[in-house]
Amino acid sequence: MAPSSLRPLPQIVVLGTGGTIAGTATGDPSLPGYTAGVLGVEDLLKEVPTLGSLAQIQTEQVANVDSKDMTFAVWTRLAGRVMHWLAQPSIQACVITHGTDTLEETAYFLSLVLPLDKPVVLTAAMRPATALNADGPQNLLDAVRVATHPEARGIGVVCVLHGVVHAARDVAKINTHAVEAFSSGERGPLGEIEGEHLRLWRRTPPESGAPFALPAAEAWPRVELLSNVAGTDGAVVRCLVESPCLHPRLRGLVVAGTGGGTVSRELEAALEAAAAQGVSVKVASRVGPLRGGDDDGLSAVKLRVRLLLELAAIGTPLRP
Repeated sequence: MAPSSLRPLPQIVVLGTGGTIAGTATGDPSLPGYTAGVLGVEDLLKEVPTLGSLAQIQTEQVANVDSKDMTFAVWTRLAGRVMHWLAQPSIQACVITHGTDTLEETAYFLSLVLPLDKPVVLTAAMRPATALNADGPQNLLDAVRVATHPEARGIGVVCVLHGVVHAARDVAKINTHAVEAFSSGERGPLGEIEGEHLRLWRRTPPESGAPFALPAAEAWPRVELLSNVAGTDGAVVRCLVESPCLHPRLRGLVVAGTGGGTVSRELEAALEAAAAQGVSVKVASRVGPLRGGDDDGLSAVKLRVRLLLELAAIGTPLRP
């Protein structure tokens, strides 16, 4: 018997949150109709029997939702369970199954609240588990390979999809149907997984200010996301700031601006008035990540995630 075969398998945990990877077809499995978040994480692992040769795996079902329905309450619970498992010396890494719609937001959120010493690998699928050409099993296998690979130590939070390793900060969904639906933009991915081999080309530096404190499920501030488009004025901003439904809970506004993060003159005036009333205002670009400044490289949706945690951490007073 070879000496390597005597080594104990690494121990990891796989947490399920639902998504298309856990979806089932409502009719003909060759057609696109399906319901997300049906199967449990144990069912997903049964479809990849070779996982047992890679790791000793424990599982936990944190949620089972379509990721378009992701909530702060699920985020809080998910992060708490990841922290619980990774605090155990025997656990080497955590893999999370997730839906594709908000995968990039959840990944970036986790990168801001978790320590970076053990890998946290998110994976997903563009086709439901019952599809004839389901991509979930291979993505799950690749995710476990990355999570258990010695080179992944200290890699932080990453997304593994279609054989590609993406940084949480950079990954974005760019296609609604192709299996190669994610990109890392100009920076490019961190690496790739090919068979048993992991090739890492770069690593991402720690996020400034991280790890942020994890907000309680009921203590998340309200931060709205707007976009600057032709004909935009300041009416929506004024309504948000003055709305009795949101006041005084509205704590921040993120705007996906045109070009290099520009906004119309009327919208700019309304944003300045909102800031004067204590609302934190941030501007990204709807074209792509801006360069320079503390928010370098963040899309509007990720800038919102960061602002949520910044406001929760500093305890910005609610407006009178």
